[in-house]
Amino acid sequence: MSLIRTLPAPVHLPPPGWDTPRQEPYFGPLPPTGAPRQRFDTGYLQWRSSIAIGRSATELWWLHPIACTAVLLLVYASFMAFDFERVVPRVYVPGWHYAWGAALLVAMAVGMAMTTTGRRPTPLAPTVGLDVPAWAMGLLLIGALFAYAVWFTPLLSNPQLLMDILHGERSSVRDIAATTPGVTTMTQFGVAYVIAFAAMRSSRARELEGWEYVGLMVVFALAAMRAVAWSERLAVIELVVAYVVARMAYARVHTMRAWRWSTVLPLAAPALLYVAFTGTEYLRSWEYYRTEYDTVWAFSFERLVAYYATATNNGIGMLVESHDWPIYTGRFVLDWLYLSPGIGDLLHDIHGDAMTQYNAFLDMYARPEFNSPTGMFPAVYDLGYAGSMIYFAVVGALIGKLWDSWRRQSGGGVLFYPIAVMFLVELLRFNYFSASRCVPAVLALLLLWGVARPVTLHTRGGTPW
Repeated sequence: MSLIRTLPAPVHLPPPGWDTPRQEPYFGPLPPTGAPRQRFDTGYLQWRSSIAIGRSATELWWLHPIACTAVLLLVYASFMAFDFERVVPRVYVPGWHYAWGAALLVAMAVGMAMTTTGRRPTPLAPTVGLDVPAWAMGLLLIGALFAYAVWFTPLLSNPQLLMDILHGERSSVRDIAATTPGVTTMTQFGVAYVIAFAAMRSSRARELEGWEYVGLMVVFALAAMRAVAWSERLAVIELVVAYVVARMAYARVHTMRAWRWSTVLPLAAPALLYVAFTGTEYLRSWEYYRTEYDTVWAFSFERLVAYYATATNNGIGMLVESHDWPIYTGRFVLDWLYLSPGIGDLLHDIHGDAMTQYNAFLDMYARPEFNSPTGMFPAVYDLGYAGSMIYFAVVGALIGKLWDSWRRQSGGGVLFYPIAVMFLVELLRFNYFSASRCVPAVLALLLLWGVARPVTLHTRGGTPW
């Protein structure tokens, strides 16, 4: 009887293996007072490890590129239920080319699987951060601010233009504020600035200066003004995606409740996008369509879906109505090169401009207001069936490699994976990798990658989200 009384009460030990990132944290009771220490050392250390380190946010399913591609396939399939006849004069969905678009997404997922499947688990805690010198951050910020000042000089000299937009008397200042090739493109330095800021803020690689915080707020404010004045909502989307993905590289989730909420967080994204889109459309075009709809919410919902659904219809229509493809000139997969000063003019002289044919198609068979052709079908027009399949498989492999580097907090992955996520976010509308707006951001990131210094992190586990 005395022997039974000396036995300790039963204890729920933490599950073995929480030193690997794919185990759930242990939040059970501590070993009881007076219990033999040798029985509880291992479990207690694992319990303390789970509290200190948590779980890496890079394991969230919605940050995995294959999961993102699966979501794209679901959205793409939903276009068959869209009422195209209400929006465009000619409908090409569904059909053979529509099925080929799905095949390209599957090819991209296969490429991702080749570079993501069977990879080693992520380290228990981040050990290396990325320290970007203050002078490099300042250089990008000055370049972006200078480009915005040149671009929106008409707004600075006549603020009433912005008030006219807010009052619905003008849709944008595109007819007044002209872009300057090589100068206004430097506004995209803001994307690289936000990525570097988010990575350093999350990893605490170094103490950020006050002016860097101010610079972040100014970059976001200018992007918001750009979305209103230039009707370019993508400018804000870029910065939000860049900030979230870069910061998630070092973020940790420390409780099971927070982890569960984190897994369903993407469900709020469509609602937030819908609300933001409605606000901008109210300023931009509601005055022209208010007699056709009961509410601005019904109008904005149909218009939001139409932007993506008609992109698929446009891309397929371009293939159906034209018979001289593939052209093998890189006009669409290297769009940024054709828009570059100097070399772009030379390429136009040699190969002509297939974009004029696409614009003619929009005028005859589509609706120029909805002018996107997706990121898939222009590649088919440019490279043919086999070439487009190879292209998306290679792009998928590249994105998968960047994801693997990002989740390990490698400098290249942390800096460039946010750009890859932007490609996935906008693929059903256009090819972000081929767009001219992507190039200055990538060049700025290459600069940061070259001058950044890896720093050993002394804090355990980075920052909570």
